[in-house]
Amino acid sequence: MDAPADPGTNPPRVCLVLGGGQGIGRGTADSLCASGWTVHVNVRDEVKRRDAAEAFGEGFVHGGDLTVPGAAADVVAAVLERDGRLDAVVHAVGPYMTLAFSETSADEFRRMWEGNVGTALAAMDAARGPVREAGGAWVFFGCAGLDRWRARKVTGAYISAKAALLAAMRAFALEEASHGVRVNMISPGFVPHSGAAPDTVSQELHDMIPIGRAARMDEVTGAVRWLVSPEAAHVVGQNLEVAGGWML
Repeated sequence: MDAPADPGTNPPRVCLVLGGGQGIGRGTADSLCASGWTVHVNVRDEVKRRDAAEAFGEGFVHGGDLTVPGAAADVVAAVLERDGRLDAVVHAVGPYMTLAFSETSADEFRRMWEGNVGTALAAMDAARGPVREAGGAWVFFGCAGLDRWRARKVTGAYISAKAALLAAMRAFALEEASHGVRVNMISPGFVPHSGAAPDTVSQELHDMIPIGRAARMDEVTGAVRWLVSPEAAHVVGQNLEVAGGWML
C-alpha cells in the first residue's frame, strides 16, 4: 500500500482529536491544524467547546460524552458528513486520579476504566472503517513507565486502566496493520498545562526527571504529528515515551 498523501497536499488530511478541549488533546489539535491538517475535535465541556469553536470553526467541534453508548459513533458520523474522510484519530480522553490503592472505591476504578479504556474501545468501533479506507493512523495516550509495570503508590487505578489500554492498543495494531493502518501510543511524563493535575506540576518533582525538566507541549505534540505522518509509515504497535527519562 502506498503511503498516504502528505497533509500539505490537496485535499488536506482529516484528523479527529477526541478530548481536544484542553491539555495535550488541545495542544495536539492546535499543532495539527497549524501543520495543514483539517482538524475536528470532540469536547465534552460546553465552555471549552465554545473556545474550541473559535479556534477550529463551529462545524469542526463536536460535543458528547464518549462514555455514553453511541456518542463516539455520532461524532465520527459528523466528521464524515462534513469532510467525507477520516485519516487519523488521536484519543486524548481519560480522567486522572491520585489516590492510594486501598482508598480507591470500585466506582472510582470503574470511572478510570470507562474514561480511559471504554472511550478508546468505542472510538475503535466507530472509526475503524473510515480509517481503514484512508490507510490512516491512530494515536492513544499512556503514561511514562507503563511498559515496565512498576508499582505505583497513589495512581493504581489510573495505571491499571492505562495498562489495559496499552494491551488493547497492541491487539488493535496487530489487526489493523493488514489494512495499512498504523496504531501506536505516546506515553508522556510531566507536561505542564493549565488543566494539569496539581500533583504533576511540582518543580521539585520536575527536577528529579533525568533530563532535568518537564516536557514542553510542543515536544509531545511533535511526536503525535510524526506518528500520524508518512515518515512513521513503518511504525506499528509501539509505545513511544516522551518523558525525559522519567520512570526509567
